Amino acid sequence: MVDWLKQSVPSLLLDAVLVLALAFPEVCTYARWPLLGLYAVLSCILVMDLSANRWILRIVRDAATRISHGLEHATMAVCAESELPVVRGFTHGSDRFVVVLEAGQGYQLHLVREAAAKSIRRILDGERSLAYQPGCGTSEVVSSVTLWLVYVTSVLFSLAVDGSAPIFVAVSVIVFRFWLACETALGLLAQRLFTVSTEFAFADVVDVQEASNVRGMVCPTTETWFEIRVRVQPAASKGGLVSPGALG
Repeated sequence: MVDWLKQSVPSLLLDAVLVLALAFPEVCTYARWPLLGLYAVLSCILVMDLSANRWILRIVRDAATRISHGLEHATMAVCAESELPVVRGFTHGSDRFVVVLEAGQGYQLHLVREAAAKSIRRILDGERSLAYQPGCGTSEVVSSVTLWLVYVTSVLFSLAVDGSAPIFVAVSVIVFRFWLACETALGLLAQRLFTVSTEFAFADVVDVQEASNVRGMVCPTTETWFEIRVRVQPAASKGGLVSPGALG
């Protein structure tokens, strides 16, 4: 019941605002300013998200890193299936990534290694959905970018049609409803196109170690970090060649 309310309340509020805009146009004069303020807030969030996720620009250009990123997601999914307390994960190289469990889970190292190896086998067997995760940083950035674009579109459309406050409010609500419906799908599509790859001919787990420090990032006391090093060979391109350095 609580989960249903969390999912339904935003939509119900948006519908109520839309009805208000159409039934009482004069009220929308006052609603314009909060909506413009929201636009300013969204712009700030977009800039911060892009700044914090500059790694996306690097990962797009490297096939091996995109494969490792997918294996990170898949390993987390397999760990969760084994009821390990997964917190998050991150990829920090073309041949390595980190899976984060709750604190005090160092003794689970062998299960994490098994999960990494199993995730490779399952993807090679065709279970590619394991490599895509709604909570990925890619999805967060896409969410911010698309929400900002949706909002700008509503402003431009309102100005082109009429420019009145009721039209602005109504269009803003409608396009935001569409965004809510498509947000998760857009994030997964962006992963598939830009930051995750399941196109590899071969992959295996080289090493798994508990880590306290990864490239200057220190593991918090509330978490246990496992650094997983893999060897990946991207699938041959249409020309029959493997990307240079993919086996590093």
